[in-house]
Parts: sequence; C-alpha cells; structure tokens
Amino acid sequence: MNKYRLWWLGGGVIIFLLFMILVPLPFQPPGDTRMILDHTLQVYVAPPCFNDADLTNYLTETTWNKVAERGYEPESACTAEMMKPVARTMWNKVRELAGFIPSPWAW
Repeated sequence: MNKYRLWWLGGGVIIFLLFMILVPLPFQPPGDTRMILDHTLQVYVAPPCFNDADLTNYLTETTWNKVAERGYEPESACTAEMMKPVARTMWNKVRELAGFIPSPWAW
C-alpha cells in the first residue's frame, strides 16, 4: 500500500470512531421488553408505572411486540414516556448489548 491509502484508511477509522462515540441515534424499545396489558380497558402499562395505574383485574403480562400487534393505547403519560425512543451513541449501544451498562427498558 502506498502512504496515501494508509492516510485515507487512518482518517476513515478516526471518523468512524468519532461517529460511534459522539453521535447519538434514536433506539426503539426491544421487542422483548416486559409490558402489562389490561384487556378490559385495552391499555398497556410499563412495569415502572404499574403502581400508579388505574387498572381492572383482567391483566396479563406480555412483550412490547405483542402490544404493538394488539393496538392498545398507553394507560398514562408515564407509560408513554417510558416507551419513547432513547437517544444513545453506538458506543453505548454496543456496551449495552455486551451487558456492561443496563438497557433503559430493563425493568
């Protein structure tokens, strides 16, 4: 390789690393995130919001994927806020997937 190719390669690697470390991207909740469904009211609740929720007795536990299939609405602003996309850098996402930092949706 000539020295110009090495310079371009090195510059590309540096730009890629800076992108991974500095640029936040929106990430959706994973499909296997735990959720609670109230079938009577046809609403869903995020577990951290459960104690403040006004629900009936017809409850089941499910996943975020199943909530999306049913078309239920969030029970409260708390649940809607908990299920919003989170901005994270790729570096933090890799660390999350490796188990070094917790997921924002790990309840």
